[in-house]
Amino acid sequence: MVVKACIYTDVGQTRKINQDAALVKVANTSRHGRISLIAVCDGMGGLSKGEVASCKAIRSLETWFHEDLVMLQSLEGEELWSTIEDSFRRMSARINGDLKRYGKHRGISLGTTLTAFLQIGKKYMTMNIGDSRIYLVTGKEVKQITKDQSVVQDKLEKGIIDEKEADSDIQKNVLLQCLGTRHSPEPEIKMGELHKPTTVIACSDGFWRTLSLEQLRTKLCPQMCVTDEDMLCECRKLADEALIKKEEDNISVAAACMVF
Repeated sequence: MVVKACIYTDVGQTRKINQDAALVKVANTSRHGRISLIAVCDGMGGLSKGEVASCKAIRSLETWFHEDLVMLQSLEGEELWSTIEDSFRRMSARINGDLKRYGKHRGISLGTTLTAFLQIGKKYMTMNIGDSRIYLVTGKEVKQITKDQSVVQDKLEKGIIDEKEADSDIQKNVLLQCLGTRHSPEPEIKMGELHKPTTVIACSDGFWRTLSLEQLRTKLCPQMCVTDEDMLCECRKLADEALIKKEEDNISVAAACMVF
């Protein structure tokens, strides 16, 4: 497997601080070949130190990739993935506890979303808390494989609002879960398999909110991602398009094109 990757982030037009954080890690292993971890965290804009929360979450993921994941390399099949899932859940609880203690010590509230994609061979696992998203882009289609843990998503599922109304809903930025809350959040964890060349996109809501699936496909399908620099250029163009459409939030995307 060949992996090309990039990260692009922009503070946006209205925020003074970029509270997003992103990560791409790729490693070669003797037992499982190439493995990749792609993640984005979006610090809570309405809370203090959102940039601290997102950074702490990303650093914890990076440490997990270098230390904990190495310990799992002796496992295979269902045992490997069930152990990774357990490890993911413990890590999210640990990050949540760390952020709560940090906030309590300083008398502030802080929080962050977390969305992560782990690839081992052709299989993958995602972990999601909040409304950052992961998309899979092939030459013909784009699939959103995470579900927003938000009030608007809940309204959509209950039929209270439709997709058009969701864009202007006054609660569009209200999350049902995030890291740093009083109770440990329950991450959405999914598994899947890659069957063809695919670009994995992890992004904050500032990136996905104003962009269409067709824009993601035409800019970041594997055919457009010949080099890392090509990917970065296309991510920048998409971020610029979001700014043109008056996106007010920080804009971040981590992308990895995987070709078998």
